Amino acid sequence: MTRRIENWLDRWLPLWVDAVRRNAAAVLVATAVVTGIAAVYTALNLEVNTEEDSLFDDEVAHRVVEIEYWKIFPNLYENIVILVDADTAEQARDGAAALAARLEESPDLFSGVYLPQSEFFEEHALLYMDTEELEDFADRLARVQPYLASLAEDGSLRGLSMMLARGVRAFRDGDVTGTNLGPMLERVDAALAARREGEPYHLSWAEVVAGGPLEDGAKRRLILAQPIRDFGALVAAGKPLSAVHRYAEELGLTEENGVSVRMTGDVALAYEEMGLVEGQARAAGVASFLMVSALLLFALRSLRVVLAALISLIVGLVLTGAFAAVSIGYLNLISVAFAVLFIGLGIDFGVHLCMGYQESLAQGLDHPSALRAASARVGGSLVLCAVTTAIGFYVFVPTDFAGVAQLGLISGTGMFVSLFCSFTVLPAMLSVGLREEGAARAARRAQIHLVPGFPARHPVPIVIGAVVVAVAALFVLPEARFDRNPLLVRDPSAASVQAFQELLEESRTSPWSLDAVSDDLASAETLAAELSRLPTVESVRTVKSYVPGDQAEKLEIIEDVAVFLAPRRVGAPAEPATVEEVIVALEGFEKELAVSIREASGSPSELPSSAARVRASLGSFLDDLRAQPPDAAEATIRELERSLVGSLSRQLDLLQRAIRVDPITLDALPDDLVSRMISASGHVRIQIFPSEDLTQPAALERFVESVQAVAPRVSGSAVAIYSASREVVKALQQAFTAAVIAIAVLLLLIWRTVGDTAMVMAPMTLAGLLTASAAVLLGVPFNFADVIVLPLLLGIGVDTSIHLVHRSRISGAGEEQLLQTSTANAVVFSAFTTIASFGSLALATHRGMASLGQLLTLGVTLTLLCNLIVLPALLELRARHRARRRQPSTNFPTA
Repeated sequence: MTRRIENWLDRWLPLWVDAVRRNAAAVLVATAVVTGIAAVYTALNLEVNTEEDSLFDDEVAHRVVEIEYWKIFPNLYENIVILVDADTAEQARDGAAALAARLEESPDLFSGVYLPQSEFFEEHALLYMDTEELEDFADRLARVQPYLASLAEDGSLRGLSMMLARGVRAFRDGDVTGTNLGPMLERVDAALAARREGEPYHLSWAEVVAGGPLEDGAKRRLILAQPIRDFGALVAAGKPLSAVHRYAEELGLTEENGVSVRMTGDVALAYEEMGLVEGQARAAGVASFLMVSALLLFALRSLRVVLAALISLIVGLVLTGAFAAVSIGYLNLISVAFAVLFIGLGIDFGVHLCMGYQESLAQGLDHPSALRAASARVGGSLVLCAVTTAIGFYVFVPTDFAGVAQLGLISGTGMFVSLFCSFTVLPAMLSVGLREEGAARAARRAQIHLVPGFPARHPVPIVIGAVVVAVAALFVLPEARFDRNPLLVRDPSAASVQAFQELLEESRTSPWSLDAVSDDLASAETLAAELSRLPTVESVRTVKSYVPGDQAEKLEIIEDVAVFLAPRRVGAPAEPATVEEVIVALEGFEKELAVSIREASGSPSELPSSAARVRASLGSFLDDLRAQPPDAAEATIRELERSLVGSLSRQLDLLQRAIRVDPITLDALPDDLVSRMISASGHVRIQIFPSEDLTQPAALERFVESVQAVAPRVSGSAVAIYSASREVVKALQQAFTAAVIAIAVLLLLIWRTVGDTAMVMAPMTLAGLLTASAAVLLGVPFNFADVIVLPLLLGIGVDTSIHLVHRSRISGAGEEQLLQTSTANAVVFSAFTTIASFGSLALATHRGMASLGQLLTLGVTLTLLCNLIVLPALLELRARHRARRRQPSTNFPTA
């Protein structure tokens, strides 16, 4: 520092601290009042906003387009995506329909409910098949028509048993192949085995009619529900989201019944994220505070001094929280970590002041003199450190990345709050109820030296090694990458995250699609045709996509099906079968199996292997049935009946309606579908789905850029993620550049010497290179949460360098002696408290918080090593160089 600034700080800081000491009681009373008011205000006004929209400024290009899109299609904004998964397609279909109907009965909670695979599409399913696929379906249906007709007459367990008995007999007669009979026997065997094990089983008649397993996704149905959010509540969408779970329970859509209901989408992700983030941030804050307290107790060896430092820290934290509540009003997914950062960084000021105070006591000074001496010795460097650390935060404020901009504003201001508390609350606490500590005890504590002196004894090899390591890091640095996948900063155990990830794996239902908007249907079709030719696009959908092609040809095939598929009645008989009738039917089925098995014994046969298992299971079931009283036997029969033919009536009814459909036109499409594809203003929506896995960064980039080349004003999750990642990288580059320049200029202005400034910046540059390279080697990518690490490390690391360089300047001692001072010890303990604090984040299950904590812990560790090994070596080399220049020349001219 220049002498003028040093003199000013040396004069005013001791005067301020001494004034605080003399009025300690009044200062603490005022502090308690202000802190209490701030705590109450913060608790009432500081909220957590976990929505990703809050992370970016609304003026960013992709946000402008996105907001415009939501205005055109307000019914698409912030929909909850509900996934209904089941053991069978029928369970998924019926469960989703029942849940959607229940949601529609709650207009106070949901403004809109949309079932993509509604009854309309069920009834017209045959028209949506390809012609070849429909012909194949018709052929399969013709083969099973006699059995379906029989079941249509009697769709009970009795009717099924009689039909199966005829099927086994037809197999012996050569009219039915084992290939056709086997799948049905396998299903009966599975139902009997499930009943024996007490597990649920539901035979899928959709698979039976289809002639085999259905396509992937048939056992899943989606519901899109737009919640009515109450922004006056603690969680705006809390009531609608809770209602979904409650309604699912009431309808029996539970795991025990073979159905699961999960939610995802931005609303559900934010809701679940808030609970996780708040809980883990709170836990990390408590863990951080406890670990810092333990380290302080070890470092300072005085409970009174430790309590003073911790109370000062708590006051600063509360006041910083109040500043956040006043200036912003909420915390986002990134700024929620400000408390842990404050604890890890804010305690540094107290550590240096307390260790300087104890060093002064060890020199024999009394309490007032020790406080004044400590504030004079470390005050100037603490002020400068507060400024440089704040710069590391403030450089993010001007960026469009609002997430870290808010964290930068809160934490940067927090550094000045912590500095003020360290020179006000801390001295006041040390001065209340004071018991003078003996100089001998303080001297014993001051004799503890944590930093070895070898860097000052061997500077040359250390500097050479640092240069070699820096060059190696430069070769690794280009491999550093930014991961665009926002799911990687969320908790992988969260149900909403897992559901979202599953949808991503299916391009047909991928939430990372794109949407374009055209003024009319004609221009929409033209644009859709152009987009569909892109190799990165799997499919493009407009409202006309829901009008199937080749309908005339398909309707002819359907008419043929209707001719042979004309059952007289659908469902169970008018009079339910009695227990005795069911037993007789089952016995007939068992006898037919026994005959077929006996005839197939000892000779090659196509009889399915499951036949013997079914006969054995059926025999056991009949024995149990005969041993039960009539009421119990009837309950057992009805249970197996529900398992085997529970969905038959609904499937046959659906099949009857599917063969009696009219052609589909635009006017015939459901209103809820049309409203999602054509807005009230007449704008037409174009949905664009990717052909690649967009969790791969290169695939996401190809998809977005290729589509934007054709339709520049597209919106949707894919472009939002891609554009957001570019904004984040730009924010990182802008902030890091600004931090380097600002800190270097500040040091030059204050110290007025390039040498000292270079001494501070050199180890910081090395630490930054090592941190980025280590992240590459450890496979830790930069992401939306940990982007603040490098600029922040610059601010933190400069603090350590400033303390050591400043002490070197004012002490005039050798560099080895410098490493034995309270300043070096304070540097070590400050780094340890910072590492302990950030380490609490690293252990979080929330991946964003964990990656932030891991990179900060790694970076602070490497920064400490660079400052305690490389910096002293550089200072020693400079001191030796200066000493040689001051030595008089020993060469004399000769005559």
